Amino acid sequence: MNERKCVIVDAYSTGRFLPEEFRRYGIGTVHVMSAAQIPAIFQSHFDADLYDEVIRPHECMAHDEIVEFHLQALRGRELEFVIAGSETGVELADSISERLGLPSNGTALSAARRDKSRMSEALAAAGVRSIRQVVSDNAVEIASWKRQENFDEIVIKPLNSTGTEDVFFCSADADVERALAAIVGKTNRVGAFNELALAQEKINGQQYTVNAVSIDGEAFITEAWTYETVPVEGASSVCSREWLLGSREPIVLELSDYLVRALQALQIVNGPAHAEIIVDDRGPVLVDFGARLQGTMSAKARTMALGDNHMSLTAWRYANPKEFGECMRLRGAYKRQAHALCVSLISDMSGVVAGYSGLDAIRHLSSFADAIAFVPIGQKLVPTIDLVSTPGIVYLVNNDLAQLEDDYRQLRALRMNQVFDLMAQEGGE
Repeated sequence: MNERKCVIVDAYSTGRFLPEEFRRYGIGTVHVMSAAQIPAIFQSHFDADLYDEVIRPHECMAHDEIVEFHLQALRGRELEFVIAGSETGVELADSISERLGLPSNGTALSAARRDKSRMSEALAAAGVRSIRQVVSDNAVEIASWKRQENFDEIVIKPLNSTGTEDVFFCSADADVERALAAIVGKTNRVGAFNELALAQEKINGQQYTVNAVSIDGEAFITEAWTYETVPVEGASSVCSREWLLGSREPIVLELSDYLVRALQALQIVNGPAHAEIIVDDRGPVLVDFGARLQGTMSAKARTMALGDNHMSLTAWRYANPKEFGECMRLRGAYKRQAHALCVSLISDMSGVVAGYSGLDAIRHLSSFADAIAFVPIGQKLVPTIDLVSTPGIVYLVNNDLAQLEDDYRQLRALRMNQVFDLMAQEGGE
């Protein structure tokens, strides 16, 4: 029997754990890169030894050239599927899977799955609620649009980014000017150059995270979380904590129905999806989306709370599609097996991390499940202004909701110099 093989495009972020998941099914992986260089934020996590082969394109290739380069490199191989391992790999994975005749979302709406303005246009075209918006590199134009639409506040962000990078809430014309100056002309963290900025109406409501896995056009909701944000100096707000919702809660049913329609509008028929949705008095609206696994998540903690997780279900969908589809239809809605909190640490100080002396105390909390994405030793802890500058994430899981809340209060009471051993930065900063 020939060895089973698959392709992962840009297996960064959560996608870097996919080779191990597929290995459990006896599937080897070829790692395909969408660019010659790995984005800086992912470089320290990448381990080439996890793959049977790593295929890297040459510098300065256009997208079409990169597609042809990889198709040539993969020619003659027996491959079962192609999957995007992170946001940067979505469009290339669509192109390769479509050209090879493998399970695919196709390329017709690839750009809409990454470009936030095109995403809203695709939703609107399908009759699914979307956010009113304008795209420009001109602060005067955006400020004028804001007045014409009679918005008190708008959101300005890059068209294509990740990790809440450069998201600005703007009330005055000066706020708009500062946002455009920060965004336009910058190469963002995933290596995309910001030629334009996206301005959108600010939706005032509760925000939710909803994940799904699709197979041949049938979508299965794998979990739904809601979260709190807190105001932070130097930022509009940052996430404080997320908590897992039960699948039978009315809001989850509403979110699930909306996301299924959004997936249809974006032609997501195969693989994982991660959605950020706000619900206001008009109902749900999609504010961010990824045709890939959710980033920065603990598979261990989510399995403790759910019995499975977004990554394991994605691997199952590709490794054994028939069994996956049959079992998921029989299972119905996901089942919350325990209460869970995903707690984002928030830093108001700076320093070089020398150790984690407070981690033992955190691990001794009754509800402790996992700690991930802590600032590595030797790197800088900085004040938190967005998702990427969050110094660490702690998951708490417990059947006892009162104990869970008590552990959360204890965790939140810790200052960062109680969690991290900090050295002064060079220059006395």
